[in-house]
Amino acid sequence: MPISIDYQTAEGVLLEALRLAQTDAKLPVVWKSHARAVFDLDAKTWTPAFGTILLAKAVDDRIDTMSLKVDESNPSSYSARGLCHKVLVPAAKQHGFSIRNRGDEPLNNQPFFRYDRIDRIDRVRRPADREYFFDVAEQASKLNAPEALLAFAAFLREALQVTASARSVTVKAAGLTSNGARVAVEDFLRYDAADRPARLQAFAAACLDLLFEEVKTRRVNDPSRDLPGDVQAVADSTVVLALEVKGKPISADQLGGFADECEKAGVSRAVMFVDAPQQKANLPAHVQVNNQLRSGVQVEAYDSAAKLLAACSLWSKLPLESAIERFAERFLVRLRDIEVPTDTLKQWERAVAVAQSR
Repeated sequence: MPISIDYQTAEGVLLEALRLAQTDAKLPVVWKSHARAVFDLDAKTWTPAFGTILLAKAVDDRIDTMSLKVDESNPSSYSARGLCHKVLVPAAKQHGFSIRNRGDEPLNNQPFFRYDRIDRIDRVRRPADREYFFDVAEQASKLNAPEALLAFAAFLREALQVTASARSVTVKAAGLTSNGARVAVEDFLRYDAADRPARLQAFAAACLDLLFEEVKTRRVNDPSRDLPGDVQAVADSTVVLALEVKGKPISADQLGGFADECEKAGVSRAVMFVDAPQQKANLPAHVQVNNQLRSGVQVEAYDSAAKLLAACSLWSKLPLESAIERFAERFLVRLRDIEVPTDTLKQWERAVAVAQSR
């Protein structure tokens, strides 16, 4: 019969590991090293998966470390997704440690959501990361409960340090001009940045923060989106504007498809933000055609970050200098919310500082 982990017991184990992580207790070097490595893997979901495995082993060392959900034919299987969702995620939010994922069910994200077992995952962007994680999961299978508790404490210590490092980054935006903000943004959103999709989404959200009190973003590459767009502006619990973020060129059909999604969802304003050097300067024509075909949706498009920032700072109710300062600060907050690497946060900090010095 598969293993059913008691979530209340798991919460107690997590708190004990957290207590150890916050002391000067000597923790196993090999698992501290694995924790650092997992936090650096390309796909963020490896991180909550790693924490879940160690927590599960600390609760019941009979568990199959490759299991993602209960399998009646495997007596060592358990619901990793349930343990992650019910215990690890709430604890990360409550106690302020990073798992590199802000969703409620991170093991339903890529590359995990379509698989029953970790060792069956085959569709990944970096196969070397997958092979490394398989090896770590196999090493974890050999731990007994006390050893797993120390390994999990090592993971939590690293998770706490990641959060503390991110919070230490600040942006001094006083005196930043609109031209300086444009220069900083163009430098930061460079096309070779590995985490550029996250940077673009955070940028778009920070721009809308100049116009709306409530702005929501969905997780990058979220397979279960229920609203159109990557960023939504909300007023009185209603989505009043949906913004789609693209780092690659789009066609008129793609713009029309997004407008259709907004119309079906009852969202009356559709904004497409494209920041791609290959995008031909035909977005205004796309917009004109799409607005002619639709009476219920207002469509707008911006083919550069500079244009979107200029439009939002123009229509902000704040004085221009205050709007630019707020944008720079909100951009940092949005990047932190998406849990980009600390080095990315520092790059934005440096980009603003360099722009101010010119």
